[in-house]
Amino acid sequence: MLRKAVLITATMTLALGAVGIGITPSGADSGSQCTFQHVPNLNPGLSYKPSNGNFIDPGGGTAECKGAVNGSGSYTDSGTYSNATCQSGGTAEGTPTFTINGETFTDHVKIVFGKEPPHFPNGFVRATFEGEKVKGTIDLTPTKGDCIDSPVTQIKGVGEFDIK
Repeated sequence: MLRKAVLITATMTLALGAVGIGITPSGADSGSQCTFQHVPNLNPGLSYKPSNGNFIDPGGGTAECKGAVNGSGSYTDSGTYSNATCQSGGTAEGTPTFTINGETFTDHVKIVFGKEPPHFPNGFVRATFEGEKVKGTIDLTPTKGDCIDSPVTQIKGVGEFDIK
């Protein structure tokens, strides 16, 4: 039971790096709703000692939008996380990019972890994010590391956002 509680708490912190996951299409009309998923790596990873680091998505993420921006395509993200531990929230900033129907969209977003409860089974930690043109949420689950025996160095993010 303690291991499970620690893992959930670790995931909350890991959500920090996870995700800058919002994207803003340049010049797109408002009213589009999008979903996405990706699996970024965290460096140096999350543990019980507060850390700052980077997250980088090696590719393979996906996005799907309905509305003025319509279709599915690829998603990637990179950024930084600050004051992150396995037992507390934190913040992050990222620059997500997605391509739909040959058009590439990007935005700079600020991410806050732990303000909303997680939505199981999508993730153990929920983060909110907002950029100039997007606003959304992401649920995060650790995929490498557990904050008990090893730092969390990879997380899966599943989220949604609205294009403003």
